[in-house]
Amino acid sequence: MTLSIRQIGPCFAGEVSGIDLAKPLSFEDAAAIHEGMDEHAVLVFHGQDLSDEQQLAFSRKLGDLEEAVGTSLRGKDEYRLPTTFADV
Repeated sequence: MTLSIRQIGPCFAGEVSGIDLAKPLSFEDAAAIHEGMDEHAVLVFHGQDLSDEQQLAFSRKLGDLEEAVGTSLRGKDEYRLPTTFADV
């Protein structure tokens, strides 16, 4: 598959196709996604059924992750997700 990004809408947003985010992300695909984010601001990936671990692996390929602390009304022991996800 070859990754491609096409503009959707008149102002911003791009639709990404030709990639399976459940598989390890290549350097080239990560670079193309970064370029797409720079150009379109928002990218849409249809039909991606990712586990939490796969979502984290994909996200880590795009840069350092921030911990989502102090962003919820939940107590520390009430989080249903690790702090690498925003639990809203």
